[in-house]
Amino acid sequence: MPDIFTIFLYFMIYSCLGWCCETVYCSIGQKRFVNRGFLNGPLCPVYGCGALLVIFLLKDVQSSVIPLFLSGMVVTTVLEYLTSVLLEKLFHMKWWDYSHFRFNINGRVCLLNSCEFGALSVFVMMVLHPMIERFVGRFSSPIRITAAVVLLVIIVADTVVTVLSLLKLKGKLDEMYERLDEIREKTEEGAERFKQELSERTDDFRETLSERVDELKETFAVRAEILQADMEEYRQALSQRTSLGSEERQRAVEEAKEKLSALGERMKQLEKEHITSKRILEAFPNLRKSQYNRFREQLEEKIESYRRNKK
Repeated sequence: MPDIFTIFLYFMIYSCLGWCCETVYCSIGQKRFVNRGFLNGPLCPVYGCGALLVIFLLKDVQSSVIPLFLSGMVVTTVLEYLTSVLLEKLFHMKWWDYSHFRFNINGRVCLLNSCEFGALSVFVMMVLHPMIERFVGRFSSPIRITAAVVLLVIIVADTVVTVLSLLKLKGKLDEMYERLDEIREKTEEGAERFKQELSERTDDFRETLSERVDELKETFAVRAEILQADMEEYRQALSQRTSLGSEERQRAVEEAKEKLSALGERMKQLEKEHITSKRILEAFPNLRKSQYNRFREQLEEKIESYRRNKK
């Protein structure tokens, strides 16, 4: 049984190799370089965890291809499913979705990927790991310990920076949404605009919702773009109605316009600050849909409610 430092080096090597495979595969598909990883560095930790599970749990079947393939499918599929659930619970969004594949389970895993992971398990156990084991074994114990400690510090720092960046952006966007809601509540124009738009575009609104999802380009960024478009549309509606109503109403509209301008400046600042969030969105395009999904559902509920009341 290798020591903990050697095991950690195995984890880092397989995480890096997994990142290389994912990045090459996704970059070819999108015809541009895609940093396919949650972290900023060249690592996909789920591959490192998967490789270690296969290496230490499937020793008894490593000499038989079929049992190794099937066992590898089960181990890696369970790991992928649990990872999907954990990430969704932590960040409240779905990082990948296999719903469009046949034989999937809740969109989190699918038969095609499971077969690929089964084949990788066979390759790792019978070909790759013996070479990696010999390579790491060539270094003395002090060198392995030093390398493991240095790499551990790097991956911890990378994880902290990435997670804090995403949580910070999420908090700021939530605050901005609350301020926009306050502006709408203080003026009657928001409700009037919403009703007018529903009455004119209810029939085609459902169709455009799904198209909008695919067009959003920012991250938690997605929410930022939706917010920015919503603010601009609302600002235009206010400009068109400034001359209507009482003097008090006009003052309320002007005040709302000023607050929207201030909110827009904060949006521009957020776009400059949060490069990490943009990178993650490019690596995991499905975040666009999951991040927008809550707003889409709310709008659809309002549409149905308005239709029922109109009848």
